[in-house]
Amino acid sequence: MATSAGIAPAPPRAAAVVRAFTTVPPGGYRHPVLEAAAALAAEHRLRAGVHRIVGDHQADDPVVAAAARTARSRDAACAVLIDRIDRWATTELAEGRAGVLHTESLGQLIDRMVTVWMRGQLLADARLDASDPEVRVASAQLGELGRAYDDLVTDLRLGRRRLPRLQTPTGPAGMA
Repeated sequence: MATSAGIAPAPPRAAAVVRAFTTVPPGGYRHPVLEAAAALAAEHRLRAGVHRIVGDHQADDPVVAAAARTARSRDAACAVLIDRIDRWATTELAEGRAGVLHTESLGQLIDRMVTVWMRGQLLADARLDASDPEVRVASAQLGELGRAYDDLVTDLRLGRRRLPRLQTPTGPAGMA
């Protein structure tokens, strides 16, 4: 998605990606990565609710079975969104052939950010104090992933790193 000047939009910074997990700007997102990141966060919220049901020892078998089917469809939806981010990155980010290969795609990294963010949200929902070790670990992990994301974006733009060209298909057609 190039701008009117024909220049591809830069990948958003980590802070904007994390903000997209909870905030929709007036008029919606202007960047496809932020739109996909927001949708990933919504899917992770749904998955968390479904996993709560699956893990409930008091839940009836038909309820657990329905929740398991829902979990699979939520996983497939996440895979589609990860693929969407990866397709954007493949199309819009110039590949530096000399760059060192990064081991995961941009979509996979954003999905990890959402996973850690969601864990923090679940801990907050459990009303754990900010000084709780689990809360501190989740916060530190999200900070580290955010810095890693920003470093990756900088390195991609400077040609020091490149993303894997061939990803394992994770969308519905590629799922076993």
